[in-house]
Amino acid sequence: MAHILIVDDERELCALVATLVSERGHSTQCVTSGEAALHSTKERRPDLVLLDLCLGGMDGLETLRRLKPIAPGTPIVMMTAFGNVPAAVNAMKTGAIDFVSKPFNNQALLSTIETLLAMGREARGHAPTLIGESPSFRKAMDQALKFAVPDINILLLGETGTGKELFARAIHAASKRRKGPFVPVDCSMLAENLIESELFGHEKGAYTGASSTRIGRFELAQGGTLFLDEIGNLPAGFQAKLLRVLQERCVERVGGQDTIRLDVRVVSATNANLKEDIAAGRFRQDLYYRLQEMTICLPSLRERSGDLGRIARHFVALYAERFGNGVTGISDEAIEVLEGYDWPGNVRELENAMKSAVIQATDVVLPDHLPPEIRDQASQASQASQASTSHAPARAVLDGGTPDGHGGEDDRIKVELGFQLSEINLKAYAAEAGEQAERSLLTALLCRERMSGAQLAKLLSVDPKTLRTKLKKYGLGWR
Repeated sequence: MAHILIVDDERELCALVATLVSERGHSTQCVTSGEAALHSTKERRPDLVLLDLCLGGMDGLETLRRLKPIAPGTPIVMMTAFGNVPAAVNAMKTGAIDFVSKPFNNQALLSTIETLLAMGREARGHAPTLIGESPSFRKAMDQALKFAVPDINILLLGETGTGKELFARAIHAASKRRKGPFVPVDCSMLAENLIESELFGHEKGAYTGASSTRIGRFELAQGGTLFLDEIGNLPAGFQAKLLRVLQERCVERVGGQDTIRLDVRVVSATNANLKEDIAAGRFRQDLYYRLQEMTICLPSLRERSGDLGRIARHFVALYAERFGNGVTGISDEAIEVLEGYDWPGNVRELENAMKSAVIQATDVVLPDHLPPEIRDQASQASQASQASTSHAPARAVLDGGTPDGHGGEDDRIKVELGFQLSEINLKAYAAEAGEQAERSLLTALLCRERMSGAQLAKLLSVDPKTLRTKLKKYGLGWR
């Protein structure tokens, strides 16, 4: 039996909820203000709190903030007006674990309460293993687990190979729906003329070739999570139909007459810039807002400082066990080579590289076991870095001359170089001088300013990827 605290300034609603909960064998206490909730929690810590968002006096959010330090492990469920998802999301950022909309369905409310009581905090340990300790990765993971429980639609943004499906599975595993199915769909792989049948299903005879009834992916995900990967690839003509299904929470099979009610949580993902697609008319703005009740941005491998070695060792151990070939680890030299590569394919590319290396290795993964493109890029970056620091910078000083560049008799060019005058190559000299200027400017900015990579790239009017390549080339990093 659990003790449940109900906080709502509508006394009739408090009494109704208390009766419903008591019939399940739980004890309850009703209070009508935030102040009373704080006092009650200090007197007897509840196992779960139902807290109205719109209280008189101290509102629900402020009450939530003050309750968390008093009862840090107690799940708090917000009660809010129907359809007020942004307010509910804001409450969950503050520390609520879930929300229910008023007027609520009695059975749905009881189901939420029983599920949360059964889950406890330890249930969140069921998520798949995701490797990483960098601040950017931990932030994304913490957000995923925080918003796993409430039935809100989540949009995952990130480059190809950053682990969007793994994050989606982690969200499902830490949710109330973890015992239900997880159904992944790669939208980029669906033929445009069959996408409606694939997602919504079809009845026998709905079109030529429909020889039997087909259950769509939405129905297959009943009671669980539907993961729509590469959502940006959905045809424009289908987006309106998907929006209606998400709004109405029901679906009709192609060629069918029956309306099928849905109990599905949708997590979607894309590596596309949906805001640009919206501006270009390729993606519906109303569908975007329906999909991203909460958005989580997944960092690229380049942005996960210190994680590359951890992940590489994890994959080496994984595939060494799977292949049973006696590989015991990866050398520090191989890790150094990996760190000199740009990883456009992110963690997925790293996994493939480690799988290939484990197959080739006999004891320890060495640099020679790594794919050629990784070794080549790392070698080029190392050589460029050594060249920029191995000799004194080349300098040329032009004395005299006229503004139009035509010098007189007394014009003199003083050249200070690390090689003989007979060896001077104008193109090489100009390239080295340009690189030295770049390195000096970047060094000065990194020492003087503390800004993100995106901010620095904007300041210099270069692409962020180009900036990262140059920083790596010159051996520079964030201070």
